[in-house]
Amino acid sequence: MRLARAYGRAMWDARLVLAYTLLLSLTLFILAPFLMIALRSVGKGWFGRLWLPPQLTLDWYRWAVEVGNIPEVMKNTLIIGVIAVAVSTVIGIFAGWAFGRRQMPGKEVLMAIILLPRMIPPITYALGVAQIFYTLELVDTYLGVALAHVSVCAPYAILVLSATFEGLDERVLEAAGVCGANTIKRFFYVVLPLIMPGILASMIFSFTHSYNEFTLTLLTYGPHTVTLPVRTYLAVGDGYWEITSAMAMLMVVPSLLILAVIQRRAKPEKLVGGFKGV
Repeated sequence: MRLARAYGRAMWDARLVLAYTLLLSLTLFILAPFLMIALRSVGKGWFGRLWLPPQLTLDWYRWAVEVGNIPEVMKNTLIIGVIAVAVSTVIGIFAGWAFGRRQMPGKEVLMAIILLPRMIPPITYALGVAQIFYTLELVDTYLGVALAHVSVCAPYAILVLSATFEGLDERVLEAAGVCGANTIKRFFYVVLPLIMPGILASMIFSFTHSYNEFTLTLLTYGPHTVTLPVRTYLAVGDGYWEITSAMAMLMVVPSLLILAVIQRRAKPEKLVGGFKGV
């Protein structure tokens, strides 16, 4: 009996060791590319088979800002992101209400169509968008690039807000009607405060996807609408790996800040404003 218990304990301990080993390996696999880019962005004279750069410098960041015109590129990225978030949020509110609060025929088919841009290869969809936008003369405009982003940002806004509206407690809305609130007052004084966490969550997800979008931007941008992902890609083509790494690190910083906000503020239970029965 003691031998069996000892064997079982050894197997349990071995399973824990295996689990921690796999977790550590996965963590290193995820972090290794970021570490390489970070080292490349500050390394000087790093050639051959050296494991670490012999010298450290911040000159590549200065060159990235000057040569890459980062302030102008960042301005373009933020303007396009704000427009995409605004349009996606408006679409998400109306479509989310319809999907979350109304019984519609073919709801699953409509949702599948909305999610289609995320399901097919990005280049396939981007080619069609580019041909339409060239015809409408929307290429190299803030509005055109932002509308291209909306096609991939709006599905996330609709998914989040449809769940938010579906979770609204019908009794609260009925109580507001009994107290004399009309449709407009009920929306602004009852519904809007309840769905605000969902709206904020959808805005965060929409901005993140617009900020990081590359394929659609590559086929709809122009000299006046270069975004940070596209500028980084162009720097790769020029062969400036150190400057490109510095640009990549600058591009990662806002994403990490947004991720920190999501981890601290946008908790899963806050994605739905107003649970049924609460």
